[in-house]
Amino acid sequence: MSATRFPIISVITFIASLLLFQQARADDVKLSGFPSLVLSGGAAKATSHPIPRPFDNRVKADTLDIGFGRTALDEIQKQFGGEIRTRGAGTGAASWLCFQVALDGHASNLWFISNGEGSGSKRLLTMVAAEESDTARSGCSQGPETLTVWMLPVPGLKDREQDLQSAFGTSVKDGIIRYSNEAGPDNNGFTTLQALVYRLEDGRINAVSFGQITTK
Repeated sequence: MSATRFPIISVITFIASLLLFQQARADDVKLSGFPSLVLSGGAAKATSHPIPRPFDNRVKADTLDIGFGRTALDEIQKQFGGEIRTRGAGTGAASWLCFQVALDGHASNLWFISNGEGSGSKRLLTMVAAEESDTARSGCSQGPETLTVWMLPVPGLKDREQDLQSAFGTSVKDGIIRYSNEAGPDNNGFTTLQALVYRLEDGRINAVSFGQITTK
């Protein structure tokens, strides 16, 4: 597979998020961990590989069906609790829920994030991220037992480089790798971008971020 660059809308989102973090007061709870690395451009140097087909826009968490651009953070909060954090305002705002849970048998932090122009005023979901960690990141609540039961449309924390190779045709043993799919514009002029970022150590996935934005 040949390398590709993220579309300009993704770059704009990264820059807006970075400015948001830099303007924050020191005593505020900030988005941290792996999603902070991704949104601030810390993974931008990793090669991005195009994937020929979009992944299924559905995450199953307990009995809740979650979809990017369809499910609001308030719905996720109603199901699992937690506190919605928000930084910035307007299209530059980022809102998120973070939980400390056991995912696939590993102590992890799990984020549901709404940011950028793709999130809208209803704080619709644009990203899900998870990172193995024995301690909760700042602002992360203890998640309910029901949140440990979930199904993903892409490889997750339980998987290895071979699973990425099988799903997307290429992988790495150590470091960060990115995948993306861009579809559109459709008949209504909308373009949909899906982006996945993985971090691996010794062939095992220990952090993942995946999301979708739709824009004109």
